[in-house]
Amino acid sequence: MPLLRAATLAALGAMMLAGPGKPEGSPQVLPAQTIKSVPTSKKLIAFTFDDGPNRRYTPKVLALLAQHHAHATFFVIGQEVVRCPDVIQSIKNAGMEIGNHGLHHRWLRKMTPGAVKEDVTGGADAIVAAGGPKPYLYRLPAALSDDVSRSVLGTLRYTIVSWSVDTRDWRRGISTDRIVKTVLHDAAPGRIVIMHDGPAHREATLAALAQVLPALEGQGYRIVSVGELLRNSEFAAQRAIPPSAARPIAKPKPRPHSRGWLQSIWLRRIG
Repeated sequence: MPLLRAATLAALGAMMLAGPGKPEGSPQVLPAQTIKSVPTSKKLIAFTFDDGPNRRYTPKVLALLAQHHAHATFFVIGQEVVRCPDVIQSIKNAGMEIGNHGLHHRWLRKMTPGAVKEDVTGGADAIVAAGGPKPYLYRLPAALSDDVSRSVLGTLRYTIVSWSVDTRDWRRGISTDRIVKTVLHDAAPGRIVIMHDGPAHREATLAALAQVLPALEGQGYRIVSVGELLRNSEFAAQRAIPPSAARPIAKPKPRPHSRGWLQSIWLRRIG
């Protein structure tokens, strides 16, 4: 009798943990996973660009990437997508990856579940309406989140992409030399670099990008999108990556021989 009672209590406890109204055997929804870098033995490094699209700067970033046969992930803001949907087409046609940076670049921490979902899905809807693919990667504005926002993002099947090389190129007055030194000092296989292609004052970013791309190439690195980085690793976030047939990544062209070396802006701007 004691054994039966214990088993019954255990079963009831399991039912309570499963939550009310959940069908038996239904998959558990986990909070969105956050990645800053991935373990890999290959000399791959992912470049990401936030806060676009921007008609002035995004095409120049794309041109530099194309010049060095590099790929990247562009985390775009929905309201900017609405302003210049043609730039989304340019990003897509260049074979780059498009991620979600929210509809209004709102900090998700301390927001209600409904507000989080509205901003995240609004950003995704803007991308799709402009002819882009449905995004599966999300970048948190200012890197701010909490249990609620991560849970909502998990329900929406996103992987949160943070960074491990912070150029801080959003700072007004930052020098090209400082950005270059940061990237080259912190670069390592599997790391993720954050830069910005919008909304303004990106001349230093462009000048730095023109230097770091050939420098990393000379060190044997290949510049890739976040999705490509994940597909070339054993990282657990691969569970959130659609099949390559659903999310094609342009094949790199043959590489030449190495040549050697709004809450948008408040008290601070992180991402």
